[in-house]
Amino acid sequence: MARRVRFPRAIAITVSAASLVTGVLAVGPAATAKTPGAKAKVVKSEIASAHKELAKLNAQAEIAAERYNAARIQLAAAQQTAQAAQGRLTSAQSRLTKLQKSAVEFSVAAYKGTSATSMLSLFDGSSGQMVERASSMEAIATTQSRTLAGVDAAQRSEEQAQADATAALAVQRRLTAQLAADKQQITAAADKEQAILRHLEARERALIRAAKRRAARIAAARRAARLRAQRLAAARAAAAVQSQPVSQPTPQPVQHVPSAGTAAQTAVHWAYLELGKPYVWAAAGPDTFDCSGLTQYVWGKAGVYLAHYTGDQWNEGTHVAQSQVQPGDLVFFATNTSDASTIHHVGIYVGGGQMIDAPYTGAYVRKEYAFRSDYIGAVRPG
Repeated sequence: MARRVRFPRAIAITVSAASLVTGVLAVGPAATAKTPGAKAKVVKSEIASAHKELAKLNAQAEIAAERYNAARIQLAAAQQTAQAAQGRLTSAQSRLTKLQKSAVEFSVAAYKGTSATSMLSLFDGSSGQMVERASSMEAIATTQSRTLAGVDAAQRSEEQAQADATAALAVQRRLTAQLAADKQQITAAADKEQAILRHLEARERALIRAAKRRAARIAAARRAARLRAQRLAAARAAAAVQSQPVSQPTPQPVQHVPSAGTAAQTAVHWAYLELGKPYVWAAAGPDTFDCSGLTQYVWGKAGVYLAHYTGDQWNEGTHVAQSQVQPGDLVFFATNTSDASTIHHVGIYVGGGQMIDAPYTGAYVRKEYAFRSDYIGAVRPG
């Protein structure tokens, strides 16, 4: 899967914060476009737009990363083809060299007057067989010429095949490099957008603080006017507020790591063990992962090989309906849920509507909801 930007903290204004800003401003004069509260609303809108742009960049980065994974597989195949062509060419060249040497020896023998039977032994086949086929020097020369021509043609054919394979390899290398460059370009754009977002966050926090200070000043002025008449009531109210207990945060439940049993249980077991490890583009473990690298790694621990590419993993098992999904199944996500060629992400289902996946650059392997809006289907490996 591709890079998605990690947010350092939740940046949307919470309901309580928004209520505080609008509530405290209501005690003073009507807000104008210059008040901190009004400015905070504008910044909030800008942050929402930045989130949308980041989501678009994240989707593009996921697609680019998976295209790169596919290109790496194609590059390996092109390298094997080129090596095989080079091997055939070397063999053809060796055979031609041997026949050329035999031709030279034949010519020398003819010049010295060696018998036809002896000269025929320089070529393939027994002397008797060759004598039956050619009783004259002219027939022997014709046989020699045809043999050399055939080997020469074979050599030219292998040279062309080797040249074609080398050219295809060069094209694949350029394509792989271009895909890597495209991914880096999208990553840079996402980084820039994140920087803009951080700036907007800081501005939003400053405006909220300013709105709180303004509200505090208004409240202080009103309290001063009522202080003498309401001193006792204010003291009681302050005491009541201070006596309210502070709520304690609910402790996070401890993740239960299932034990290994069947192949699917083994894959799920290993998926839980990878929780918290960082996402790294094109990584397949043991310490870092991308999305298809994680599923390849955990199913590999169960003895099932999967390719390091979502497009291949989609076809490496049995497709199952969403209602039949079981722990260990792979769950896939696409930009167009009617078109499998747009798949850009994969995770491993662990039950209870949850999956474990390696989400995006800057994030970590995590457990999250499996059937989001871009879910396209599930596959059972093995």
